[in-house]
Amino acid sequence: MRQRKLKLTPRALRDLRDVYEYIALIDPISAKRFVNRISVKMEWIAKSGLTGVQRDFIPGLRAFPYRDRCIYFLADNSTMTVLRILHGRQDITPEDFPESEI
Repeated sequence: MRQRKLKLTPRALRDLRDVYEYIALIDPISAKRFVNRISVKMEWIAKSGLTGVQRDFIPGLRAFPYRDRCIYFLADNSTMTVLRILHGRQDITPEDFPESEI
């Protein structure tokens, strides 16, 4: 399978920034390491092909857990678009995925 281009929505970038800032309050080095590792994981998902669990909030939405976070994304043959990166225990609703950001 050919590698997809990885794209993050503005909201996904904010999610990454928020998790970085939260962890950095205690340990800035760990925060940077976590963001780097989750970025590598997203690249791996884009490269490896369709993976993750289908979610029904919006058509085509998939979820891939990573540590205590969950990466929510859409994928087609050329692009993997990360919509959100949320805590795995967070209650998720369709409102977490506004159509204007897809």
